[in-house]
Amino acid sequence: MKNSPIVTILLATFNRAHIIEETLNSIIAQTYVNWECIIIDDCSTDLTKEVVANYLRADKRFSYYLKNDNYKQGLSGSRNYSLDIATSRGAKFIQFFDDDDIMHPKKLELQIEPLIEDNSLSFSVCKYRHFYNDEIFKFDLVDEPCNIVSDKLFEDFFLGKMGINSLGQIWKGDLILKYRFDEDLLYAEERDLYLKIFLYERPKYKNIDYVLFYYRKHLISNTKDRYDFKMIKMTLYKLELNLFEFVKTNSLWDFFLLKEMLKKHVVFHYDESIYKELKKVVDKNEINLGYRKHLIKVFLTSFILFRKVVVKFVDKI
Repeated sequence: MKNSPIVTILLATFNRAHIIEETLNSIIAQTYVNWECIIIDDCSTDLTKEVVANYLRADKRFSYYLKNDNYKQGLSGSRNYSLDIATSRGAKFIQFFDDDDIMHPKKLELQIEPLIEDNSLSFSVCKYRHFYNDEIFKFDLVDEPCNIVSDKLFEDFFLGKMGINSLGQIWKGDLILKYRFDEDLLYAEERDLYLKIFLYERPKYKNIDYVLFYYRKHLISNTKDRYDFKMIKMTLYKLELNLFEFVKTNSLWDFFLLKEMLKKHVVFHYDESIYKELKKVVDKNEINLGYRKHLIKVFLTSFILFRKVVVKFVDKI
């Protein structure tokens, strides 16, 4: 195992002095010992730095960095800072993790094995489950109803059918280090990035059907503490616009995306500029729609006429 590759754990933290020790202990307890852990502190105002200092002295595999002004406040900025450090170190395998969650002792061991054996894989992913503060872990290898298998990774992830989040994967560095998180997003930054990766890269992956990390449930989360409801809603809308622009810029249109964007940006939340762009996709035959092209054009014409009637009616009230 000493000659095995290093897994670089990118750990983001903010004001978790009271619980980060549980997370760090679960990393130390890994049966796969060839890891390094880069801790990015988003300028905590509690004793996080002092708590982490004890681990830095005891284990040289940990390193600590205080967020600087080159990165925005929030998880995306912390992730990007750690990705830049990992890139400078030539990291081969990347594991994102958070300061309040727990690794199963075999997480790294079971997930790195298929990546070493099969060079065509871009990542491995495990299952997870939620827990609360008073739980005592037995760390059995158990299966859970958490879907991580798909033949249509992008489509199923887009539709919320996949139990994939930031912490479940171990990534090959040559893929994930090409990308960065959108620091203007205050929430769902991993969904934004993974949609782009799954769509553009169409990566091959291996599912490990065990629960290998535990996601802590909080009555009050850091996200809710730092950002109000309006800011989070605006962030979610920006996420939708990000995907639209990514698809448009890279000419990645297919029928699934066209249909979903018509529903989201025309039917549910009308955006005239996006409507015009989607209409161009149909009119210019950017994708082969067959008989569906006629049906879509009839629908769009009818919907826009109906919308104009409704707007005039409301104006007269």
